[in-house]
Amino acid sequence: MPATETILTYTPRFFTQKSITAFFVVLLLCSALFFSRLLPGLWAMFGFLEVFCFFFFLNKLTRKWSKVSEKLFEKKLFWTSVWIRFAWVIFSFFFYTAMKGDSFEFEAGDSKGYHGEAMWLVGLIKDNRWNQYVAYIGKNYSDMGYPLYLGVLYYLVGEQVLVPRLIKVLISSYICLFTYRLARNNFGEATGRIAGIMAMLVPNLIYYCGLHLKETEMVFLVASFMYVADKVIRSSRLKLVDLVLLALLGASLFFFRTVLAACLIGAVVMAALFTSQRVSALSKRIGLVVMLIAGVVFLTTTPLADNMSEYMAKRGDNISRQMQNFAVYRNAGEGNKLATYGSRSVFLPLMLMAPFPTLVNITDQPNAMMMAGAYFTRNVYAFFVFAALIVLYKRKKLREHILLLAFMASYIFVLASSGFALSERFHLPLVPFLLIFAAYGVSQMNQKNKKYYLPYLVFIGLIILGWNWFKIAGRS
Repeated sequence: MPATETILTYTPRFFTQKSITAFFVVLLLCSALFFSRLLPGLWAMFGFLEVFCFFFFLNKLTRKWSKVSEKLFEKKLFWTSVWIRFAWVIFSFFFYTAMKGDSFEFEAGDSKGYHGEAMWLVGLIKDNRWNQYVAYIGKNYSDMGYPLYLGVLYYLVGEQVLVPRLIKVLISSYICLFTYRLARNNFGEATGRIAGIMAMLVPNLIYYCGLHLKETEMVFLVASFMYVADKVIRSSRLKLVDLVLLALLGASLFFFRTVLAACLIGAVVMAALFTSQRVSALSKRIGLVVMLIAGVVFLTTTPLADNMSEYMAKRGDNISRQMQNFAVYRNAGEGNKLATYGSRSVFLPLMLMAPFPTLVNITDQPNAMMMAGAYFTRNVYAFFVFAALIVLYKRKKLREHILLLAFMASYIFVLASSGFALSERFHLPLVPFLLIFAAYGVSQMNQKNKKYYLPYLVFIGLIILGWNWFKIAGRS
């Protein structure tokens, strides 16, 4: 980075205040235009708090913590993350219990499935019938990681749903720490601090700590893998301990989401081949490529290769089949007949900004209404992601960040080609890396590019209005 380059070390109030105001305006417009589908007051309150807390404290903390030492910053980042997540886990436990009679979220499908499978596994272990579980799994390894982890945890500490969620508090706080370190190593200390604070405050990462879903653990593995991979690429020589750790993290991800693991390995290959020599020596990158190829060849001899082959064989009709499902059936609720128009070409241009908030009353989607503010924060910080990519392109620095860019591009393409392109849950592995680029985009703000922010908010507002019209128009 040139010495004459001026960067921001905090998020200016101009951006945060305008973002909060924009959400309030869009919410009012949706309420007025779609009054018969008025968003329930409880969800409107949740949405406003999500937006307000993220942007208000983003401005306050990036200013306040910009001057502290690195050691103190990491300590503040980690423990503040812990307390925020701990408070949410306790609150959500009693909130869900009061609202629906148990501590699982609304529309709890996978989470109750994981919980039930874990309890079943505990019984098998106690009865010394492990072979039955092995037979049940067969060769379908791609989703066994989380229920297996949960079952072992229940066996050790008892079938208490709060225990895994309290562990998620620590795991998610480490995600914030890895986001900071990865951003720092790529873009410098100031950007790293903004990225870390964004990860600490972003509602999506907090929300999943209170659920019995695999996303928090999976994102932790992704962030850890990328941090180690970036360290390997940027270090002066290959270290055996880093390579072993990278291999273990990569292998474990195949048991959470096979396609995600494949995207990560592909990103490392791309980074090893094309990263600028200013960042990594060619000889070291060749050695890394050879090791990765050997690892891939080994994987082809395992059932994991069958899981990937099955996905590739079905990729052509995955999206059309899922869109048809959304059109005619949605948890025995309101289908959306317009969903059949969804396609990769429609979704791809929206993927950095998506998903969009539900600001109208869709009775069978309480989770989406509850998380409307969280979705809006993504719509907004995407502006800074776009700004970062433009700056890197103009300065010819894209090759210095191939690892992050290759993973984001490949996973976004996979998502856009699936039936879950606009599903927030499936976007979660992208969030730490989008925040890293968003933080860099914030650091590059000046009077020249600041003028585009208000038009962007208007543009996003129009998309959100269109999205909420779409959600109503396709329903009877």
